[in-house]
Amino acid sequence: MNDSFSSYNKALLINGESKATEAAKLREPFETDKKDSFFAIIAYVLGFFFVRWVVFSSWQGWGVTIFSIGYCFAVTMYIIKKGFKIPRTGLFWLVMVLLTSISYSMYANNGLEPWRSLFLFCSAVYFVVCATEQQILGKTSNLLIIDSINALFVIPFKNFSCQYKSISFTKNAKKGSGKQFSSIALGLLLAIIIAGMVFPLLMRADSGGFSKIAHGTYEFYLLLQNQFMDIIFNMIIAIPMSAYIFGLVAGCVHKRYCRTFKEENLQQTADSMRILTSITIYTTLGAICGLYIVFVGTQIPYFFSAFAGRIPEGWQVYSEYARSGFFELCQIATINLSLLILANHICKKTEKGYLKILNCVLSLLTLLLIATAFSKMALYISVYGLSIRRFLPCLFMIFLTVVFSAIIALQKWQFSIMRLSLITAALMICGFSLLNPDGFVANYNANRYLAGTLKDFDVTILYQSGPAGVESALKVYAETEDQALKAELENYIEEQRLISLSTSGKPSDNIQNMLIRKKFQL
Repeated sequence: MNDSFSSYNKALLINGESKATEAAKLREPFETDKKDSFFAIIAYVLGFFFVRWVVFSSWQGWGVTIFSIGYCFAVTMYIIKKGFKIPRTGLFWLVMVLLTSISYSMYANNGLEPWRSLFLFCSAVYFVVCATEQQILGKTSNLLIIDSINALFVIPFKNFSCQYKSISFTKNAKKGSGKQFSSIALGLLLAIIIAGMVFPLLMRADSGGFSKIAHGTYEFYLLLQNQFMDIIFNMIIAIPMSAYIFGLVAGCVHKRYCRTFKEENLQQTADSMRILTSITIYTTLGAICGLYIVFVGTQIPYFFSAFAGRIPEGWQVYSEYARSGFFELCQIATINLSLLILANHICKKTEKGYLKILNCVLSLLTLLLIATAFSKMALYISVYGLSIRRFLPCLFMIFLTVVFSAIIALQKWQFSIMRLSLITAALMICGFSLLNPDGFVANYNANRYLAGTLKDFDVTILYQSGPAGVESALKVYAETEDQALKAELENYIEEQRLISLSTSGKPSDNIQNMLIRKKFQL
């Protein structure tokens, strides 16, 4: 019985060892060197300033710009030092990150948030993937969504512990010098703590000579003491942030866990989704296109009256008319895009000609609805003025126009529609971040109000614009005779003045706030 029990234990042990061996084989190795160790330390510094200047500064101000420049420089140098040559795609996203980050030190861009910050974060992540060419197909392709999941979640979190391994390598490689450095650092830390205890006592006991040479140092110490707990908290939060940054960059550089999603597996999955016959797809698309044609034909007064600059019978309020068109557009465009994607991915391809025709017809109908909705929004703006919430839908309509036009072009030419859509969106967001759309909106309304083509000047839109509306508010205040409007403008201007003063000297400050302070300084 003892023999059988020992045999059973031996079998369990062998089975456990074999499973451990299999798990070890699945685990990709991480061979670190001095460059990795140095970047691991830099990543912690980046993580600290990301927490302090970006996260806790509400993604505003020059802090975001300085961090982004430092991030791009550190990551680029690390990638180059590891033997990579950054391709044009990587350089494109590097420029996108830098230009978008510069807008933070220039404008508040309240109307573009949170889209600007989301774009900056995703661009900074995607830049690393493109610079090391770790996309699934080695380039931006129609697998962009899978590439994004891989870059945002899989690579950084699967390499989350690599930063610790790289720092450990430094300790093991230089035990003697490391111990000496640690001893010196510990001594300096103890000296600072003790100096902090005796410094106030020395200042009180001083007759005047010591304070002359130590006054600046003492003020710096008091400032540091006030921020000590904040710094400690930021240092703690920086640990997972830096591990994410290092995991992403080092994972891409070492090509570790970058192929979790394999091209052949994705292709097999895509092929297995082709379950419907072409007749079924043609019938579905044809019926939907017919439904749209009948609907547009019966609603011609409703859909096209905006082109003539008027609203149809039965509609008394411009805002309801335009808003109705926009929400219809969003729903129809989403349905049509989803329908086109599904139709082209689940159809057992036999006769491509019919499918291409239906793709074109459905896209053209959607473009017709986009043009109609755009004209209604223009009618709404002509009556009620512009706001950032009316401006952004116009940009979205332009983007949809590019996408559906690309779908039509795709029926004749071969290209990645996902790449085109991504580049279009990137250029639009980055470009408008640098063009101060909030200021444009406020200035447009001010000029029209003073010219007499806009009945009322909506101060609420100025509050939405933040500091970008101050110039326009001052212009209207100087020329209007409406005392009630003047009182509202005074409240808005004073609020922006106080906000600009509160950001002075902080990472959340920007040029707009600086100009406001300069304008109102005594």
